[in-house]
Amino acid sequence: MQIANIPGANPATDSLADSLPFDDPVLDVIPMGVCVLDANGAVQRYNRMADQLCGGVLASHGRLRIVRHDGELMPLADTPLAYTIRTGRSAQDVALLIERPDGIPAAVLANIEALRNDTGQITGAVVCFQAITPARQSSADRRRDVDWLSAMVNHTPECVKVVDRDGTLVQMNPAGLQMLAANGPEDVEGACVFELIAPEHRASWQEQHLRVCDGEKLSWEFDIINLAGNRRHMETHAVPMTLPNDSSGSRDGFVQLAITRDITERKQLEAANREAEQRLRDLLEALPSAVYTTDANGKVSYFNQACVELTGRVPIIGSDEWCVTWRLYWPDGTPMRHEDCPMAVALIENSAIQGAEALAERPDGTRVPFLAYPAPLRNSAGELIGAVNMLVDITERKVAEDHRQLLLNELNHRVKNTLATVQSIAAQSFRRDASNQSYQWFEGRLIALSKAHDVLSRENWQAADLRDVIEQAVAPFRVDGLQRFVSEGPAQRLRPKQALALAMALHELCTNASKYGALSSDSGQVRIAWEVVSLSEQTPTLRLHWEEVGGPVVTPPVRKGFGSRLLERGLGGELNAEVRLAYLAGGVVCDIEVPLQ
Repeated sequence: MQIANIPGANPATDSLADSLPFDDPVLDVIPMGVCVLDANGAVQRYNRMADQLCGGVLASHGRLRIVRHDGELMPLADTPLAYTIRTGRSAQDVALLIERPDGIPAAVLANIEALRNDTGQITGAVVCFQAITPARQSSADRRRDVDWLSAMVNHTPECVKVVDRDGTLVQMNPAGLQMLAANGPEDVEGACVFELIAPEHRASWQEQHLRVCDGEKLSWEFDIINLAGNRRHMETHAVPMTLPNDSSGSRDGFVQLAITRDITERKQLEAANREAEQRLRDLLEALPSAVYTTDANGKVSYFNQACVELTGRVPIIGSDEWCVTWRLYWPDGTPMRHEDCPMAVALIENSAIQGAEALAERPDGTRVPFLAYPAPLRNSAGELIGAVNMLVDITERKVAEDHRQLLLNELNHRVKNTLATVQSIAAQSFRRDASNQSYQWFEGRLIALSKAHDVLSRENWQAADLRDVIEQAVAPFRVDGLQRFVSEGPAQRLRPKQALALAMALHELCTNASKYGALSSDSGQVRIAWEVVSLSEQTPTLRLHWEEVGGPVVTPPVRKGFGSRLLERGLGGELNAEVRLAYLAGGVVCDIEVPLQ
Protein backbone atom coordinates (compact mmCIF):
# COMPACT_ATOMS: atom_id res chain seq x y z
CA MET A 1 0.00 0.00 0.00
CA GLN A 2 1.59 3.31 -1.11
CA ILE A 3 0.94 6.22 1.31
CA ALA A 4 3.23 8.88 -0.15
CA ASN A 5 4.38 9.62 -3.65
CA ILE A 6 7.81 11.19 -3.11
CA PRO A 7 10.15 11.50 -6.10
CA GLY A 8 13.28 9.44 -5.54
CA ALA A 9 11.73 7.27 -2.79
CA ASN A 10 12.35 3.51 -2.95
CA PRO A 11 9.26 1.33 -3.37
CA ALA A 12 8.22 -0.56 -0.24
CA THR A 13 8.89 -4.26 -0.06
CA ASP A 14 8.54 -6.84 2.63
CA SER A 15 11.88 -8.63 1.89
CA LEU A 16 14.61 -9.18 4.44
CA ALA A 17 17.17 -7.27 2.32
CA ASP A 18 15.20 -3.99 2.69
CA SER A 19 15.01 -4.02 6.55
CA LEU A 20 18.44 -3.98 8.13
CA PRO A 21 19.91 -3.18 11.52
CA PHE A 22 21.95 -0.02 11.99
CA ASP A 23 25.65 -0.34 11.25
CA ASP A 24 26.53 2.00 14.14
CA PRO A 25 26.75 -0.13 17.35
CA VAL A 26 26.14 3.04 19.42
CA LEU A 27 22.47 2.98 18.45
CA ASP A 28 22.16 -0.52 19.86
CA VAL A 29 22.95 0.67 23.36
CA ILE A 30 20.22 3.35 23.33
CA PRO A 31 17.50 2.18 25.77
CA MET A 32 14.70 2.79 23.29
CA GLY A 33 13.64 1.47 19.92
CA VAL A 34 14.68 3.48 16.85
CA CYS A 35 13.39 2.79 13.33
CA VAL A 36 13.88 4.67 10.07
CA LEU A 37 10.98 4.41 7.63
CA ASP A 38 10.93 5.23 3.93
CA ALA A 39 8.26 7.35 2.24
CA ASN A 40 5.99 4.31 2.00
CA GLY A 41 6.24 3.42 5.69
CA ALA A 42 8.58 0.43 5.23
CA VAL A 43 11.31 -0.07 7.88
CA GLN A 44 14.74 0.70 6.40
CA ARG A 45 16.93 0.59 9.55
CA TYR A 46 16.32 -0.34 13.18
CA ASN A 47 18.31 -0.89 16.37
CA ARG A 48 18.39 -3.86 18.76
CA MET A 49 15.80 -2.43 21.21
CA ALA A 50 13.33 -1.85 18.35
CA ASP A 51 13.66 -5.45 17.24
CA GLN A 52 13.26 -6.71 20.81
CA LEU A 53 10.10 -4.64 21.41
CA CYS A 54 8.65 -5.97 18.14
CA GLY A 55 9.42 -9.58 19.06
CA GLY A 56 12.40 -10.03 16.68
CA VAL A 57 10.34 -9.96 13.47
CA LEU A 58 11.34 -6.59 11.96
CA ALA A 59 13.72 -8.25 9.53
CA SER A 60 11.00 -10.60 8.28
CA HIS A 61 8.02 -8.25 8.39
CA GLY A 62 9.76 -5.10 7.17
CA ARG A 63 7.12 -2.92 8.87
CA LEU A 64 5.87 -1.77 12.27
CA ARG A 65 2.55 -3.56 12.44
CA ILE A 66 0.20 -1.38 14.52
CA VAL A 67 -2.94 -2.99 15.96
CA ARG A 68 -6.07 -1.59 17.57
CA HIS A 69 -7.12 -2.27 21.17
CA ASP A 70 -9.29 -5.15 19.94
CA GLY A 71 -6.21 -6.76 18.27
CA GLU A 72 -7.26 -5.94 14.69
CA LEU A 73 -4.40 -4.87 12.43
CA MET A 74 -4.61 -1.16 11.62
CA PRO A 75 -4.18 -0.17 7.94
CA LEU A 76 -0.87 1.61 7.49
CA ALA A 77 -2.60 4.67 6.02
CA ASP A 78 -4.57 5.12 9.29
CA THR A 79 -1.56 5.01 11.60
CA PRO A 80 0.25 8.02 13.17
CA LEU A 81 3.33 6.90 11.16
CA ALA A 82 1.53 7.52 7.88
CA TYR A 83 0.13 10.83 9.17
CA THR A 84 3.62 12.21 9.88
CA ILE A 85 4.97 10.98 6.50
CA ARG A 86 1.94 12.47 4.75
CA THR A 87 1.89 15.87 6.53
CA GLY A 88 5.37 16.35 7.95
CA ARG A 89 3.97 17.04 11.40
CA SER A 90 5.69 15.55 14.45
CA ALA A 91 3.90 13.34 16.96
CA GLN A 92 4.92 13.29 20.64
CA ASP A 93 4.23 10.59 23.23
CA VAL A 94 1.82 8.67 21.01
CA ALA A 95 0.58 5.45 22.58
CA LEU A 96 0.85 2.56 20.08
CA LEU A 97 0.24 -1.21 20.19
CA ILE A 98 2.81 -3.11 18.07
CA GLU A 99 2.01 -6.65 16.96
CA ARG A 100 4.33 -9.38 18.29
CA PRO A 101 4.59 -13.05 17.27
CA ASP A 102 3.58 -14.22 20.75
CA GLY A 103 0.16 -12.57 20.22
CA ILE A 104 0.64 -10.02 23.05
CA PRO A 105 0.95 -6.50 21.52
CA ALA A 106 3.76 -4.31 22.83
CA ALA A 107 2.42 -1.09 24.36
CA VAL A 108 4.87 1.70 23.56
CA LEU A 109 5.11 5.51 23.71
CA ALA A 110 6.40 6.77 20.36
CA ASN A 111 7.82 10.02 19.05
CA ILE A 112 7.69 10.41 15.28
CA GLU A 113 9.63 12.94 13.19
CA ALA A 114 9.53 13.40 9.41
CA LEU A 115 12.74 13.02 7.37
CA ARG A 116 13.40 15.39 4.45
CA ASN A 117 15.98 15.58 1.66
CA ASP A 118 17.98 18.63 0.64
CA THR A 119 15.05 20.05 -1.31
CA GLY A 120 12.69 19.75 1.66
CA GLN A 121 10.71 16.83 0.31
CA ILE A 122 9.56 14.19 2.83
CA THR A 123 11.52 10.99 2.31
CA GLY A 124 10.34 9.05 5.34
CA ALA A 125 10.29 9.22 9.13
CA VAL A 126 12.24 8.24 12.20
CA VAL A 127 10.38 6.57 15.07
CA CYS A 128 11.70 6.40 18.65
CA PHE A 129 9.65 4.30 21.07
CA GLN A 130 9.80 2.80 24.56
CA ALA A 131 7.74 0.29 26.39
CA ILE A 132 5.04 1.97 28.44
CA THR A 133 5.64 1.90 32.19
CA PRO A 134 3.54 3.68 34.85
CA ALA A 135 6.29 6.27 35.34
CA ARG A 136 6.66 6.91 31.61
CA GLN A 137 2.90 7.08 31.16
CA SER A 138 2.64 9.59 34.02
CA SER A 139 5.46 11.67 32.57
CA ALA A 140 3.82 11.65 29.15
CA ASP A 141 0.48 12.63 30.67
CA ARG A 142 2.13 15.53 32.49
CA ARG A 143 3.80 16.70 29.29
CA ARG A 144 0.46 16.58 27.50
CA ASP A 145 -1.18 18.52 30.31
CA VAL A 146 1.57 21.14 30.20
CA ASP A 147 1.29 21.38 26.43
CA TRP A 148 -2.49 21.71 26.70
CA LEU A 149 -2.28 24.45 29.35
CA SER A 150 0.42 26.26 27.39
CA ALA A 151 -1.74 26.15 24.26
CA MET A 152 -4.74 27.43 26.20
CA VAL A 153 -2.75 30.33 27.70
CA ASN A 154 -1.14 31.18 24.37
CA HIS A 155 -4.46 31.22 22.53
CA THR A 156 -6.60 33.07 25.09
CA PRO A 157 -7.58 36.60 23.95
CA GLU A 158 -6.78 37.99 27.43
CA CYS A 159 -3.34 38.98 28.66
CA VAL A 160 -1.85 36.38 31.02
CA LYS A 161 1.33 37.46 32.75
CA VAL A 162 3.61 36.64 35.66
CA VAL A 163 5.28 39.58 37.46
CA ASP A 164 8.00 39.15 40.09
CA ARG A 165 7.83 41.06 43.36
CA ASP A 166 10.36 43.62 42.13
CA GLY A 167 8.21 44.32 39.03
CA THR A 168 10.17 42.15 36.61
CA LEU A 169 7.97 40.68 33.89
CA VAL A 170 8.70 36.95 34.06
CA GLN A 171 6.38 35.73 31.29
CA MET A 172 3.54 37.04 29.08
CA ASN A 173 1.34 35.33 26.50
CA PRO A 174 0.90 36.56 22.87
CA ALA A 175 -2.32 38.45 23.68
CA GLY A 176 -0.46 40.47 26.32
CA LEU A 177 2.42 41.17 23.93
CA GLN A 178 -0.10 42.47 21.41
CA MET A 179 -1.66 44.79 24.02
CA LEU A 180 1.80 46.20 24.74
CA ALA A 181 2.55 46.58 21.01
CA ALA A 182 5.62 44.33 21.52
CA ASN A 183 7.15 42.52 18.55
CA GLY A 184 8.16 39.56 20.70
CA PRO A 185 8.76 38.38 24.27
CA GLU A 186 12.31 39.73 24.19
CA ASP A 187 10.93 43.29 24.01
CA VAL A 188 9.35 43.13 27.48
CA GLU A 189 10.17 39.92 29.37
CA GLY A 190 12.88 40.58 31.94
CA ALA A 191 12.07 44.32 32.01
CA CYS A 192 10.28 46.23 34.77
CA VAL A 193 6.56 46.63 34.13
CA PHE A 194 6.32 49.70 36.38
CA GLU A 195 7.52 51.86 33.48
CA LEU A 196 4.54 50.79 31.37
CA ILE A 197 1.98 51.99 33.93
CA ALA A 198 0.62 55.52 33.41
CA PRO A 199 2.40 57.89 35.84
CA GLU A 200 -0.75 58.84 37.72
CA HIS A 201 -1.61 55.16 38.31
CA ARG A 202 1.91 53.84 38.98
CA ALA A 203 2.01 54.24 42.78
CA SER A 204 -1.43 52.66 43.18
CA TRP A 205 -0.46 49.77 40.88
CA GLN A 206 2.72 49.07 42.88
CA GLU A 207 0.72 49.07 46.12
CA GLN A 208 -1.80 46.57 44.74
CA HIS A 209 1.02 44.44 43.27
CA LEU A 210 2.82 44.14 46.64
CA ARG A 211 -0.43 43.16 48.36
CA VAL A 212 -0.86 40.34 45.83
CA CYS A 213 2.76 39.23 46.38
CA ASP A 214 1.94 39.14 50.10
CA GLY A 215 -0.87 36.66 49.48
CA GLU A 216 -4.04 38.67 48.60
CA LYS A 217 -6.32 38.19 45.60
CA LEU A 218 -7.18 41.58 44.09
CA SER A 219 -8.82 43.22 41.08
CA TRP A 220 -8.29 46.80 39.95
CA GLU A 221 -8.20 49.10 36.95
CA PHE A 222 -5.37 51.22 35.60
CA ASP A 223 -3.98 52.86 32.47
CA ILE A 224 -0.88 51.78 30.57
CA ILE A 225 1.15 53.52 27.88
CA ASN A 226 2.28 50.77 25.52
CA LEU A 227 5.45 50.62 23.47
CA ALA A 228 3.70 52.44 20.60
CA GLY A 229 2.86 55.35 22.93
CA ASN A 230 -0.87 54.64 23.04
CA ARG A 231 -2.80 54.92 26.31
CA ARG A 232 -5.09 51.97 27.08
CA HIS A 233 -7.36 51.31 30.04
CA MET A 234 -6.90 47.91 31.67
CA GLU A 235 -8.78 45.72 34.13
CA THR A 236 -6.72 43.07 35.96
CA HIS A 237 -7.53 40.13 38.24
CA ALA A 238 -4.42 39.01 40.14
CA VAL A 239 -3.62 36.12 42.47
CA PRO A 240 -0.42 35.17 44.34
CA MET A 241 1.62 32.29 42.90
CA THR A 242 4.85 30.45 43.70
CA LEU A 243 7.14 29.83 40.74
CA PRO A 244 7.82 26.12 40.07
CA ASN A 245 11.58 26.44 40.65
CA ASP A 246 10.97 28.16 44.01
CA SER A 247 8.91 25.49 45.72
CA SER A 248 11.56 25.29 48.40
CA GLY A 249 10.50 28.73 49.60
CA SER A 250 13.81 30.42 48.79
CA ARG A 251 11.93 33.45 47.46
CA ASP A 252 10.44 35.97 49.84
CA GLY A 253 6.64 35.71 49.30
CA PHE A 254 4.87 35.18 45.98
CA VAL A 255 4.85 36.50 42.46
CA GLN A 256 1.78 37.96 40.74
CA LEU A 257 -0.18 35.84 38.27
CA ALA A 258 -2.74 38.07 36.52
CA ILE A 259 -5.31 37.98 33.77
CA THR A 260 -5.65 41.46 32.29
CA ARG A 261 -8.08 42.65 29.67
CA ASP A 262 -8.14 45.84 27.63
CA ILE A 263 -11.38 47.65 28.48
CA THR A 264 -10.63 50.91 26.69
CA GLU A 265 -13.57 50.58 24.28
CA ARG A 266 -15.88 49.55 27.11
CA LYS A 267 -14.85 52.59 29.15
CA GLN A 268 -15.32 54.87 26.16
CA LEU A 269 -18.79 53.42 25.61
CA GLU A 270 -19.65 53.85 29.31
CA ALA A 271 -18.48 57.47 29.17
CA ALA A 272 -20.55 58.07 26.02
CA ASN A 273 -23.58 56.50 27.70
CA ARG A 274 -23.12 58.68 30.79
CA GLU A 275 -22.81 61.76 28.61
CA ALA A 276 -25.94 60.80 26.64
CA GLU A 277 -27.83 60.10 29.86
CA GLN A 278 -26.78 63.47 31.27
CA ARG A 279 -27.89 65.22 28.08
CA LEU A 280 -31.23 63.45 28.34
CA ARG A 281 -31.60 64.51 31.97
CA ASP A 282 -30.71 68.11 31.07
CA LEU A 283 -33.28 67.97 28.29
CA LEU A 284 -35.96 66.61 30.60
CA GLU A 285 -35.15 69.25 33.23
CA ALA A 286 -35.48 71.97 30.58
CA LEU A 287 -38.94 70.79 29.49
CA PRO A 288 -41.84 72.93 30.74
CA SER A 289 -43.97 69.80 31.13
CA ALA A 290 -43.78 67.40 34.07
CA VAL A 291 -42.03 64.14 33.12
CA TYR A 292 -41.47 61.14 35.38
CA THR A 293 -40.73 57.43 35.04
CA THR A 294 -41.64 54.31 36.99
CA ASP A 295 -40.39 50.75 37.11
CA ALA A 296 -42.51 47.82 35.96
CA ASN A 297 -44.29 47.77 39.35
CA GLY A 298 -45.29 51.42 39.14
CA LYS A 299 -42.74 52.78 41.65
CA VAL A 300 -41.51 56.27 40.72
CA SER A 301 -37.87 56.11 39.57
CA TYR A 302 -37.28 59.62 38.17
CA PHE A 303 -38.96 63.04 37.98
CA ASN A 304 -37.97 66.46 36.67
CA GLN A 305 -38.36 69.85 38.34
CA ALA A 306 -41.56 70.56 36.41
CA CYS A 307 -43.17 67.68 38.37
CA VAL A 308 -42.48 69.52 41.62
CA GLU A 309 -43.93 72.75 40.23
CA LEU A 310 -47.09 71.09 38.89
CA THR A 311 -47.84 68.91 41.93
CA GLY A 312 -46.65 71.29 44.66
CA ARG A 313 -44.60 68.54 46.32
CA VAL A 314 -41.33 66.62 45.96
CA PRO A 315 -42.10 63.02 44.88
CA ILE A 316 -40.39 60.19 46.78
CA ILE A 317 -38.42 57.90 44.47
CA GLY A 318 -39.02 54.22 45.17
CA SER A 319 -42.01 54.99 47.39
CA ASP A 320 -44.58 56.96 45.37
CA GLU A 321 -46.64 54.64 43.23
CA TRP A 322 -48.20 55.21 39.80
CA CYS A 323 -48.26 59.01 39.95
CA VAL A 324 -46.33 61.95 41.44
CA THR A 325 -49.46 63.92 42.41
CA TRP A 326 -50.84 64.39 45.93
CA ARG A 327 -54.45 63.54 45.02
CA LEU A 328 -56.22 62.88 41.73
CA TYR A 329 -59.69 63.68 40.42
CA TRP A 330 -61.62 62.92 37.27
CA PRO A 331 -62.47 65.92 35.02
CA ASP A 332 -65.94 66.09 36.61
CA GLY A 333 -64.37 66.46 40.07
CA THR A 334 -65.01 62.97 41.46
CA PRO A 335 -62.02 61.38 43.26
CA MET A 336 -59.68 59.11 41.23
CA ARG A 337 -57.66 56.36 42.88
CA HIS A 338 -53.96 56.34 42.00
CA GLU A 339 -54.27 52.74 40.78
CA ASP A 340 -56.88 53.98 38.26
CA CYS A 341 -54.75 56.83 36.92
CA PRO A 342 -53.61 56.84 33.25
CA MET A 343 -50.08 55.75 34.20
CA ALA A 344 -51.37 52.67 36.03
CA VAL A 345 -53.64 51.77 33.12
CA ALA A 346 -50.75 52.13 30.65
CA LEU A 347 -48.55 49.81 32.74
CA ILE A 348 -51.25 47.23 33.40
CA GLU A 349 -52.43 47.15 29.77
CA ASN A 350 -48.88 47.59 28.37
CA SER A 351 -50.06 50.24 25.91
CA ALA A 352 -49.66 53.99 25.48
CA ILE A 353 -52.42 56.48 26.31
CA GLN A 354 -52.70 59.84 24.58
CA GLY A 355 -54.10 62.93 26.28
CA ALA A 356 -56.05 61.49 29.23
CA GLU A 357 -57.50 64.41 31.20
CA ALA A 358 -57.49 64.57 35.00
CA LEU A 359 -57.18 67.01 37.93
CA ALA A 360 -54.21 67.07 40.31
CA GLU A 361 -54.74 68.45 43.81
CA ARG A 362 -51.75 69.99 45.55
CA PRO A 363 -51.13 69.77 49.30
CA ASP A 364 -52.32 73.40 49.61
CA GLY A 365 -55.71 72.44 48.14
CA THR A 366 -55.36 74.07 44.70
CA ARG A 367 -56.23 71.94 41.69
CA VAL A 368 -54.46 71.79 38.35
CA PRO A 369 -56.07 70.33 35.22
CA PHE A 370 -53.64 68.33 33.08
CA LEU A 371 -53.38 65.91 30.18
CA ALA A 372 -51.41 62.68 30.71
CA TYR A 373 -49.39 60.88 28.02
CA PRO A 374 -48.10 57.64 29.62
CA ALA A 375 -46.20 55.11 27.48
CA PRO A 376 -44.62 51.74 28.41
CA LEU A 377 -40.84 51.27 28.31
CA ARG A 378 -39.50 47.94 26.99
CA ASN A 379 -36.07 46.36 26.75
CA SER A 380 -34.48 44.92 23.62
CA ALA A 381 -36.39 41.66 24.18
CA GLY A 382 -39.71 43.53 24.22
CA GLU A 383 -40.24 42.96 27.96
CA LEU A 384 -41.94 45.67 30.01
CA ILE A 385 -39.41 47.40 32.29
CA GLY A 386 -41.35 50.52 33.26
CA ALA A 387 -43.14 53.54 31.83
CA VAL A 388 -42.68 57.25 31.19
CA ASN A 389 -45.40 59.84 31.63
CA MET A 390 -45.69 63.47 30.62
CA LEU A 391 -48.21 65.70 32.41
CA VAL A 392 -49.19 68.84 30.47
CA ASP A 393 -50.68 71.65 32.55
CA ILE A 394 -53.79 72.88 30.70
CA THR A 395 -54.84 75.55 33.21
CA GLU A 396 -54.38 78.37 30.70
CA ARG A 397 -56.25 76.41 28.04
CA LYS A 398 -59.13 75.79 30.42
CA VAL A 399 -59.28 79.51 31.31
CA ALA A 400 -59.23 80.38 27.60
CA GLU A 401 -61.98 77.83 26.88
CA ASP A 402 -64.13 79.22 29.67
CA HIS A 403 -63.58 82.76 28.39
CA ARG A 404 -64.39 81.74 24.84
CA GLN A 405 -67.52 79.93 25.99
CA LEU A 406 -68.58 83.04 27.88
CA LEU A 407 -68.10 85.13 24.74
CA LEU A 408 -70.01 82.59 22.62
CA ASN A 409 -72.88 82.53 25.08
CA GLU A 410 -72.99 86.31 25.04
CA LEU A 411 -72.86 86.32 21.22
CA ASN A 412 -75.65 83.75 20.98
CA HIS A 413 -77.75 85.73 23.43
CA ARG A 414 -77.29 88.93 21.46
CA VAL A 415 -78.00 87.23 18.11
CA LYS A 416 -81.23 85.77 19.49
CA ASN A 417 -82.19 89.17 20.89
CA THR A 418 -81.44 90.76 17.51
CA LEU A 419 -83.50 88.18 15.65
CA ALA A 420 -86.33 88.60 18.16
CA THR A 421 -86.19 92.39 17.65
CA VAL A 422 -86.28 91.99 13.87
CA GLN A 423 -89.19 89.58 14.23
CA SER A 424 -91.07 92.08 16.42
CA ILE A 425 -90.44 94.91 13.97
CA ALA A 426 -91.65 92.78 11.09
CA ALA A 427 -94.78 91.79 13.00
CA GLN A 428 -95.63 95.44 13.65
CA SER A 429 -94.93 96.39 10.03
CA PHE A 430 -97.16 93.68 8.52
CA ARG A 431 -100.03 93.95 11.10
CA ARG A 432 -102.20 96.32 9.08
CA ASP A 433 -102.39 93.91 6.12
CA ALA A 434 -103.79 90.66 7.54
CA SER A 435 -104.27 89.11 4.10
CA ASN A 436 -100.59 89.53 3.20
CA GLN A 437 -98.67 86.26 3.79
CA SER A 438 -95.28 87.91 3.41
CA TYR A 439 -94.86 88.12 7.18
CA GLN A 440 -95.30 84.38 7.57
CA TRP A 441 -92.63 83.75 4.95
CA PHE A 442 -90.32 86.30 6.49
CA GLU A 443 -90.86 84.88 9.97
CA GLY A 444 -90.16 81.38 8.69
CA ARG A 445 -86.85 82.53 7.26
CA LEU A 446 -85.94 84.16 10.57
CA ILE A 447 -86.79 80.95 12.44
CA ALA A 448 -84.69 78.88 9.99
CA LEU A 449 -81.80 81.26 10.52
CA SER A 450 -82.27 80.99 14.29
CA LYS A 451 -82.30 77.19 14.17
CA ALA A 452 -79.06 77.16 12.17
CA HIS A 453 -77.55 79.44 14.82
CA ASP A 454 -78.61 76.92 17.49
CA VAL A 455 -76.74 74.11 15.70
CA LEU A 456 -73.58 76.22 15.47
CA SER A 457 -73.89 77.34 19.08
CA ARG A 458 -73.82 73.73 20.27
CA GLU A 459 -70.54 73.31 18.37
CA ASN A 460 -69.07 76.58 19.71
CA TRP A 461 -69.29 78.05 16.21
CA GLN A 462 -66.47 75.85 15.00
CA ALA A 463 -68.41 73.57 12.67
CA ALA A 464 -71.77 71.88 12.26
CA ASP A 465 -72.76 68.43 11.07
CA LEU A 466 -74.67 68.47 7.78
CA ARG A 467 -77.25 65.98 9.05
CA ASP A 468 -78.03 68.24 12.04
CA VAL A 469 -78.44 71.24 9.70
CA ILE A 470 -80.87 69.27 7.52
CA GLU A 471 -82.85 67.98 10.52
CA GLN A 472 -83.27 71.49 11.93
CA ALA A 473 -84.33 72.89 8.52
CA VAL A 474 -87.02 70.26 7.81
CA ALA A 475 -88.30 69.90 11.42
CA PRO A 476 -91.11 72.56 11.08
CA PHE A 477 -92.47 70.74 8.01
CA ARG A 478 -92.74 67.25 9.51
CA VAL A 479 -96.21 65.76 10.20
CA ASP A 480 -96.81 63.08 12.80
CA GLY A 481 -97.65 59.73 11.24
CA LEU A 482 -96.24 60.62 7.82
CA GLN A 483 -92.75 59.97 6.49
CA ARG A 484 -92.38 63.19 4.59
CA PHE A 485 -88.57 63.22 4.46
CA VAL A 486 -85.98 60.57 3.62
CA SER A 487 -82.34 61.63 4.03
CA GLU A 488 -79.18 59.64 3.34
CA GLY A 489 -75.50 60.51 3.25
CA PRO A 490 -72.18 60.31 5.13
CA ALA A 491 -71.18 62.40 8.12
CA GLN A 492 -69.82 65.74 6.94
CA ARG A 493 -68.70 68.78 8.92
CA LEU A 494 -69.55 72.24 7.57
CA ARG A 495 -68.03 75.58 8.36
CA PRO A 496 -70.40 78.15 9.94
CA LYS A 497 -70.78 80.09 6.70
CA GLN A 498 -71.65 76.93 4.76
CA ALA A 499 -74.07 75.72 7.45
CA LEU A 500 -76.04 79.02 7.52
CA ALA A 501 -76.31 79.30 3.73
CA LEU A 502 -77.43 75.67 3.27
CA ALA A 503 -79.95 75.99 6.12
CA MET A 504 -81.57 79.00 4.40
CA ALA A 505 -81.55 77.17 1.04
CA LEU A 506 -83.20 74.07 2.51
CA HIS A 507 -85.81 76.24 4.23
CA GLU A 508 -86.73 77.86 0.90
CA LEU A 509 -87.02 74.44 -0.76
CA CYS A 510 -89.23 73.19 2.09
CA THR A 511 -91.42 76.31 1.94
CA ASN A 512 -91.87 75.97 -1.82
CA ALA A 513 -92.66 72.22 -1.47
CA SER A 514 -95.27 72.92 1.24
CA LYS A 515 -97.02 75.51 -0.95
CA TYR A 516 -96.83 73.98 -4.40
CA GLY A 517 -94.98 70.68 -4.30
CA ALA A 518 -94.72 67.31 -2.58
CA LEU A 519 -95.28 68.62 0.95
CA SER A 520 -98.65 70.14 -0.06
CA SER A 521 -100.26 66.66 0.01
CA ASP A 522 -100.19 63.78 2.45
CA SER A 523 -98.85 61.38 -0.21
CA GLY A 524 -95.88 63.53 -1.13
CA GLN A 525 -92.30 62.92 0.01
CA VAL A 526 -88.93 64.66 -0.24
CA ARG A 527 -85.73 62.65 -0.71
CA ILE A 528 -82.48 64.30 0.29
CA ALA A 529 -79.18 62.58 -0.52
CA TRP A 530 -75.60 63.83 -0.42
CA GLU A 531 -72.07 62.67 -1.04
CA VAL A 532 -68.56 64.10 -1.11
CA VAL A 533 -66.62 63.72 -4.35
CA SER A 534 -63.25 64.97 -5.56
CA LEU A 535 -63.71 66.88 -8.78
CA SER A 536 -60.07 67.97 -8.60
CA GLU A 537 -57.00 66.71 -6.76
CA GLN A 538 -57.16 69.32 -4.01
CA THR A 539 -60.80 70.42 -3.62
CA PRO A 540 -63.47 67.99 -2.32
CA THR A 541 -67.02 68.91 -3.32
CA LEU A 542 -70.31 68.32 -1.50
CA ARG A 543 -73.09 67.12 -3.82
CA LEU A 544 -76.59 67.50 -2.36
CA HIS A 545 -79.62 66.18 -4.27
CA TRP A 546 -83.20 67.31 -3.46
CA GLU A 547 -86.02 65.37 -5.14
CA GLU A 548 -89.79 65.66 -4.60
CA VAL A 549 -92.08 62.71 -5.39
CA GLY A 550 -95.79 61.88 -4.94
CA GLY A 551 -96.99 65.48 -5.02
CA PRO A 552 -99.22 67.34 -7.53
CA VAL A 553 -98.11 67.91 -11.09
CA VAL A 554 -95.55 70.71 -11.16
CA THR A 555 -95.51 73.50 -13.70
CA PRO A 556 -92.60 75.87 -14.09
CA PRO A 557 -93.24 79.30 -12.49
CA VAL A 558 -93.88 82.29 -14.71
CA ARG A 559 -91.37 84.36 -12.81
CA LYS A 560 -88.65 83.59 -10.31
CA GLY A 561 -89.50 84.39 -6.72
CA PHE A 562 -87.27 85.27 -3.77
CA GLY A 563 -86.67 81.64 -2.94
CA SER A 564 -85.37 80.79 -6.41
CA ARG A 565 -83.10 83.82 -6.43
CA LEU A 566 -81.81 82.90 -2.93
CA LEU A 567 -80.96 79.42 -4.15
CA GLU A 568 -79.28 80.33 -7.40
CA ARG A 569 -77.66 83.64 -6.52
CA GLY A 570 -77.27 83.41 -2.75
CA LEU A 571 -75.51 80.05 -2.68
CA GLY A 572 -73.48 80.98 -5.73
CA GLY A 573 -72.30 84.21 -4.19
CA GLU A 574 -71.82 83.01 -0.61
CA LEU A 575 -70.31 79.58 -1.21
CA ASN A 576 -69.23 79.65 -4.87
CA ALA A 577 -71.77 76.85 -5.29
CA GLU A 578 -73.42 75.60 -8.45
CA VAL A 579 -77.23 75.20 -8.26
CA ARG A 580 -79.38 73.38 -10.80
CA LEU A 581 -83.14 73.72 -10.22
CA ALA A 582 -85.53 71.71 -12.41
CA TYR A 583 -89.34 71.87 -12.33
CA LEU A 584 -90.23 68.37 -13.54
CA ALA A 585 -93.83 67.21 -13.80
CA GLY A 586 -93.30 64.60 -11.10
CA GLY A 587 -91.73 67.07 -8.70
CA VAL A 588 -89.02 69.66 -8.22
CA VAL A 589 -85.42 68.46 -8.44
CA CYS A 590 -82.55 70.55 -7.11
CA ASP A 591 -78.82 69.68 -7.29
CA ILE A 592 -76.34 71.73 -5.28
CA GLU A 593 -72.55 71.40 -5.55
CA VAL A 594 -70.57 73.20 -2.83
CA PRO A 595 -66.75 73.30 -2.81
CA LEU A 596 -65.58 72.31 0.69
CA GLN A 597 -62.27 74.15 0.48
